[in-house]
Amino acid sequence: MTLYYIAIGLDYDTYSLRENDYRYEFQLKTRFISNYLSKEIRKLKFKTDGTFNMINIALHENQTYKIDIKPIDVLNVELPFDRATYEKIKGGENCDFYISLIERGFKDAAAFKDVPLDDMLTILNRFKTNGCKNEWLLKKLKLKDDNIELIFECQFTTNYFQIVASIRQLSTKRIISKEVIIRTEADESVFDIIKDVKCKGEYIFIVSRFDDDIAKFKISDLAKGNIDAELIGNKKLKEQFSFNIKK
Repeated sequence: MTLYYIAIGLDYDTYSLRENDYRYEFQLKTRFISNYLSKEIRKLKFKTDGTFNMINIALHENQTYKIDIKPIDVLNVELPFDRATYEKIKGGENCDFYISLIERGFKDAAAFKDVPLDDMLTILNRFKTNGCKNEWLLKKLKLKDDNIELIFECQFTTNYFQIVASIRQLSTKRIISKEVIIRTEADESVFDIIKDVKCKGEYIFIVSRFDDDIAKFKISDLAKGNIDAELIGNKKLKEQFSFNIKK
């Protein structure tokens, strides 16, 4: 069994009944960290002892804290939750509160099971040093006849996920336009549907993993430096993909 997931959140059993909205809020605020760490930990291809493929750091305000294996295949590390500190920092760019909890959780996990602690701490420190950024390239498209290159970058933060489109002039290599074209809640279950960018006829399309079109751009507009995305789909989908975008 390979170590595949890293997560931090409020303990489900403690908060799901009496404060589930609060638990879910914390989950959204920290998903960008869990997502980054999980992607990086998979690169290690670390084989566990067969009892877990996930390390979950579960926070709560009870008096006792334990480490155990929970269904399904989770090495669960309980740690104290400082609600007052969380309320002060949530939604901000400073991740020190979360980083310190994850570091402690990693060390506690290593005292209980064989895990690649040094590598895990290196990944965590790299994330912190890089400003706690979880960003990746979705696609680059060169349109040589129009002298432009389109760059679509994904940014996953504590407050949202978004795709930023940039237009680079090939002849000068200068960015001539840059816009947020899609923004969702900070939740993979919403944005994970986004798969690729494709050129079809006179348009560029953002497409889903089901090959459905999510958004489109007219190439003639892009050639003029205008990034004007048209979302495609029903009202609910359009609202999901324009989360807090002010026009």
